[in-house]
Amino acid sequence: VRAAIDAAAEPFQPLVSLEGRRMLGELLIDRGAMDDAVQELARAIDLATACNAPFERALTLASLARARKPASSKEAVALALEARAVFAELGAVPALGRVDAFLAEIGNAGAPAPSPAGLTNRELDVLRLVAQGLTDAEIGARLFISPRTVGQHLRSTYGKLGVRSRAAATRFAMENALG
Repeated sequence: VRAAIDAAAEPFQPLVSLEGRRMLGELLIDRGAMDDAVQELARAIDLATACNAPFERALTLASLARARKPASSKEAVALALEARAVFAELGAVPALGRVDAFLAEIGNAGAPAPSPAGLTNRELDVLRLVAQGLTDAEIGARLFISPRTVGQHLRSTYGKLGVRSRAAATRFAMENALG
């Protein structure tokens, strides 16, 4: 891993360096070298921020939460919740599941309940309004987004729910007390 980090230095390849540092941090966590892991992960977070790479930053925050768990479970929870918010917004369901499992493992009663089917907050907003019988234009007006954006959220929601229609999505919303 260090060879990959070194190779990414000239010419500088920040995303390769970021991934290498995150992987090295995770290996150091597995070895129990938490202080060294925290240093590598902090460098990776700086790179993710500089590269405007929210998913990679959230992955690194989740790793950093694991590294901080022995020293400060409160800090670990805060880091994991920050990562969780990004994963939820991006619809990164597998990563969301991993961070939720971590939060459950450390006994965080304050963690939000997992979103049904991994829906983002905005997808949940749209789904609730669909369940109320609103059109795309009406939903857009309420959420200050275009009807086309509403349609995009609905397509994503349908895919996550495994449904093909507004009626089926509404049924899901009702069955899960979202409507």
